[in-house]
Amino acid sequence: MSKIITEAVKTLSNAANVSTGLLHPNDKNKAKELFKILHQKGEVILKGDVVDAALAQGWSAADADELGSLAQQIGEGKTARIDGGPWWAADIYDTIVARA
Repeated sequence: MSKIITEAVKTLSNAANVSTGLLHPNDKNKAKELFKILHQKGEVILKGDVVDAALAQGWSAADADELGSLAQQIGEGKTARIDGGPWWAADIYDTIVARA
């Protein structure tokens, strides 16, 4: 499992309401933008890695699966419609890498 993906999910979990998963549009937009940034930086995003990291951060199995599916789609290059934002600081990737 990629340490960067693990740290990214941890970062997202600290910024989103884990108990509701991606139900709130802002949380979903944060997730989309974060995985888009990771994809643009060349990170390989695998659903299983995201699911495992989300479960470790207290996400429910269903919400972790939804997050993993979303992440993998973005990792495969699917365009993500992100409303509002930016949701993350310009240096979020560097911050995640430094923590990983």
